[in-house]
Amino acid sequence: KIHQSAPSCLYLCLYKDGEHANLILSVSASRPMIAVTKEAVARPNDPTPLCMLFRKHLQNGRLLSAECLPNERIVCFKFESADELGFLHEKRIYAEMMGKYSNLILAGENGAILAATSTADLTASVRQVMPGMPYMPPPPQDKISLTDIGEEEFRSFLEKANEKRIDQFLVQTFYSFSPVVARELSCLATGRTDTPVGEADAEKLWKTISSFRESILAERFSPNAVYDGEDGVEFSFIPLTQYDGLRNETYGSLSELQLAYFARKEEAVNLRSYASDILKTVRTLLAREQKKAVRLKEEMDACAERDGIRKYGDLLTANLYLLSSGSAFADVTDYETGETVRIPMDVRLTPAKNAQTYYKKYAKMKRAEEALAVQIEETDRRIGHLESILDEVDRASGLSDLGEIRRELAETGLTRGGREAEEKAGKNKGGKGKGRKETLSRPLSYKTTDGMTVRVGKHNLQNDALDASASKNDLWFHIKKFHGSHVILTTDGVEPTDRDYTEAAMLAAYHSEKRGSRNVEVDYTRVRNLKKPAGSPPGFVTYETYFSAVVDAVNPFEEERKENNG
Repeated sequence: KIHQSAPSCLYLCLYKDGEHANLILSVSASRPMIAVTKEAVARPNDPTPLCMLFRKHLQNGRLLSAECLPNERIVCFKFESADELGFLHEKRIYAEMMGKYSNLILAGENGAILAATSTADLTASVRQVMPGMPYMPPPPQDKISLTDIGEEEFRSFLEKANEKRIDQFLVQTFYSFSPVVARELSCLATGRTDTPVGEADAEKLWKTISSFRESILAERFSPNAVYDGEDGVEFSFIPLTQYDGLRNETYGSLSELQLAYFARKEEAVNLRSYASDILKTVRTLLAREQKKAVRLKEEMDACAERDGIRKYGDLLTANLYLLSSGSAFADVTDYETGETVRIPMDVRLTPAKNAQTYYKKYAKMKRAEEALAVQIEETDRRIGHLESILDEVDRASGLSDLGEIRRELAETGLTRGGREAEEKAGKNKGGKGKGRKETLSRPLSYKTTDGMTVRVGKHNLQNDALDASASKNDLWFHIKKFHGSHVILTTDGVEPTDRDYTEAAMLAAYHSEKRGSRNVEVDYTRVRNLKKPAGSPPGFVTYETYFSAVVDAVNPFEEERKENNG
């Protein structure tokens, strides 16, 4: 079976003697790999035309062999598969692992190209890759094989490259050297990765190269990857000693190495990309709400003049007998201050009608002020909700967290079509009833020094679920006046110690937008004191009875771990 998870990645599901494995052929820039795994792989519902073409020629076929083309980064997979009439034919996949020129090419038994993930037409300067054309490997390079020379010939090449660095000399002179392996051999021979050829001990360099060659010929490999924290730096089939201060990991096979290395890299790339999409959406919505809030407050300020409008009506009514129709304004005496007030009038209306107009305007402004007050409160609440989502995204640690944040946007109707999509996905088999709720991931959980459980919500949906599942006598913590996680200290009817209170408060400060700050104020109260207003966004609660504590916004358990590790 064949699946395609991306334009440049194929999964071939292989079976033999009751066992199965997945052959991964990926030539994408962020995940170039040829690996075998028994783990489940992505299986998109809708195959692409390219995937269908590979299936047509290879599905239910038999993998005959996998061979590397001499001195090339190209692996040729030979298959035997039957056509529509049942006749067997040989097909080949050429996996060209050549950086930005990487490609997967399917060819028939006559060598004609049937399909490719990347094509190059007749305008290509080096070679053409088009369906129907014969498959031709890349033009040969002006290099020699390391297995074909002895020490004397090697020394003669060295003498011609005195001004080059050792790694440059190896890459430019011999087949199959990658820059990282060339630097590693330079480091092993001289202690540096940038040593010039002229400064190297030729005999020691030759011994290092010879030992390396013998290891390859004897197939003694040690798959090794280097990480800076969780970020992958480099990997190879030999131990890498050139990276001081970074973490090295050794794997049992090259497949295991690639799967682990690229999984971390891909997750980091996907995490940034996914987070970027959510941030863009939320920031757009936030800017719109902030603009709306400014407009509403301007309208509210205009409504503050309503008392003056009503007074105009009162003054006109009190002086009707002194006024005549057709005047553009009326000069009347203010009965409160004794001063003369000039009131604009509509010349088309009588003084009485002008007074009624001012009263209607006053009534309209009064109703508007009441409606604006509600709208301003709702808008401020939405702004607070969106700002809390920005904080959630900033603190998200994985794709599952971001997926639940996106779900929050959909459930609250902040993203277009969110509610409709959720209702559609949540219908039961009969097409009736309420939408089915997806299960949320578990909140973070800690044990205090004195043995009590502290749970921390990672986003607003989880905060609501956490509050709802807590006992009425459990303690609830939240950073004061800032966005952050809801923290529940489970008491089980026992009064926590002062240290329990402090550690729970520190966790509430740490899992907030003030992480890393000093002297942060945290509110805490019993869960029974929390109130969830009807129609309020996820994660929003109110409380009146509470206490406050001042703590540092650091993870107390991380600090302990660092101290224990010296």
